[in-house]
Amino acid sequence: MLKEIRIRNFKSILDDSISLGRINVFIGENGVGKSNIFEALMFASVAETYETVDADILYTNGIRVSKPSLILSSFKGKRQTEFIDIDLQFTEGSIHCKLKPEKLDSIFSKWTKKMPIDANFLISSKYSSKDFEDIIFETIQKANLLNTGTDKENLIDAEKLLAKIKTSDEFKEKFVSIIKKSLLDNFKEHKELNEIYKESQAYNELSNFIIYTLNTEALRGIPEFQKSKKGIYGETLDIIINELNPKELEELKNYLYAIPWIDDFFIDSKDELKQSGYKLNYSKSLLYFRDKFMMKKNNVFSSENSNEGILHLLFYFSNIISSKMPRLFAIDNIESSLNPHLCQHIMFEICKLAKKHEKQILITTHNPAILDGLDLFDEEVHLFEVFRTDSGDTRTRRIRLKPTIKDQQFKLSELWSRGFLGAISENF
Repeated sequence: MLKEIRIRNFKSILDDSISLGRINVFIGENGVGKSNIFEALMFASVAETYETVDADILYTNGIRVSKPSLILSSFKGKRQTEFIDIDLQFTEGSIHCKLKPEKLDSIFSKWTKKMPIDANFLISSKYSSKDFEDIIFETIQKANLLNTGTDKENLIDAEKLLAKIKTSDEFKEKFVSIIKKSLLDNFKEHKELNEIYKESQAYNELSNFIIYTLNTEALRGIPEFQKSKKGIYGETLDIIINELNPKELEELKNYLYAIPWIDDFFIDSKDELKQSGYKLNYSKSLLYFRDKFMMKKNNVFSSENSNEGILHLLFYFSNIISSKMPRLFAIDNIESSLNPHLCQHIMFEICKLAKKHEKQILITTHNPAILDGLDLFDEEVHLFEVFRTDSGDTRTRRIRLKPTIKDQQFKLSELWSRGFLGAISENF
């Protein structure tokens, strides 16, 4: 699980650190940088997945692309740095991404990693097998070969260093410097280290990260809204449902009560109903619904004709329930197309499902009703205010409630609407 993220020099985020829980909800005025937090994490994700990152990769993964000179923080009175720095602390290890554009003033510029792997990841990862020890020895030996022109006393004793790596911060730092020197910014020469890194849980969670910004037409399967690489607009809804195992599908159907008219849903895997006139040829979706209030001979209709609420509800719940979907993902504007009362209930259920299925979710919202589904006395549930300082840079502040009001019936929606939580405009 991602425990902490530090973002430096990315868009409106000059330098900010966020300690995360399992459920993380971000609120704030329009334009304060909530989506920038998600995009920074996605920047790190694509950087770990591709050797070189270009504008097309960024765009199709949900990042708003502009010239690098606008992506790198550029505040009055401060010198613009040439790198984006993103540090990620996972339960299973740490990852550091440092990205530099080839050209500052070209929107088509490619981005490259300054250091293909962060040596601190190797220190903090939980690899203690003999194979990993062999890799440490090999790396130290290669570093020693690079120092053959120095005195013998400056060479590294691998056994002594290995014995102290876990007990001494000084030796940890020394090992980090050895790794960095040995790598020589050319990670391809160290296939063994690359394999360990690629197999780590931290790498898997980051590389599979998705930002969902649902679009109703994409959920309905309309082709012109299916332009993303990971289904970020919801265009893969029928595929996700179709790949649920029987137990997962049964769990998903337990939530049909939330939409009163729904009797059932199913996947027409051979797309046969299209030939019978149940949908026009505009939608690629194979998802169909049954209406409990209509006659049985005339109660089936396609997702192309369904209402928005059921599509959003099924997408969120199926993503969390499915073992094939990412463990770490974000939802931008989760309240879209949902009734306020349904917002509260969905958020309450999402918190339960995320724990059950070991998913971690980052969420933005502008609807106070979403907050009423949160239990801020649960340490796995984090609520953040996102704001801009007097200098204009984005910061986050975790919102907590005093234990003394735990048993009092305060609605977070009311506290937010009345200004007690911050995250509202002070200009009018």
